[in-house]
Parts: sequence; C-alpha cells; structure tokens
Amino acid sequence: MNNPAFALALTITLAGSVASADTIEEAIGNIVVVELADGSFERYHFNQDQTFTAEFPDGQVGGTWELKGSEICIDLGDGEPVCEDYPKGKKLGDSWTEVDDDDGSTLTISIEPG
Repeated sequence: MNNPAFALALTITLAGSVASADTIEEAIGNIVVVELADGSFERYHFNQDQTFTAEFPDGQVGGTWELKGSEICIDLGDGEPVCEDYPKGKKLGDSWTEVDDDDGSTLTISIEPG
C-alpha cells in the first residue's frame, strides 16, 4: 500500500527527541488516531521494540520507527526512511491539528487508550 498521507501522518504522531520521549511513551501501548480531511481515519499501534502497524480503511501496513535527534523516522522497508519534526509533549487523551505538507489539508491527531 502506498498511502500519500501515510508518511506525514505517521511522522507527526510521535515524539521528536529523546528529551521529550514522553510522547512516544504515551503512544506505545495506545492508539494514535489520525483523522484526514476527508473524514477517514488511520490508526497507528506503536510497540516498544520500535515496530508499528498502521490500519487504514483499505488495509494494514507495518514497519519500524526510530527517534533521531529532534525527528522521528519511519521505515516501511520499501525505500529510504521518512523523517519529520514533531511537536513535543503530547499525552494520552490529547488531540491536536497539523497541516499536511503534501496537500495543505488539516489533520486531527489524538492519542487514545489502546
């Protein structure tokens, strides 16, 4: 699956530095939900062993994640990892919005109990 929102949505759902690892700690074992502008949802399940699965309306993908300085990098195993900055300090129950760099649409992201 090659979902155009996948890389952006995934990279904006995790902490960007070891100093603010609280976001990734909150995400692990819970569900990061991304609502796209069209009303569809993507659900990300991050594991302590730096693997993840993502559920989309049309299927599921998996890969690995890694914190690198102030960025989170994801790797689907099909090319170069994608790295992005991330807002720090998100907690279970938080909800926030981000702008999709690809198309300018607004994404709503939350960390929900998993």
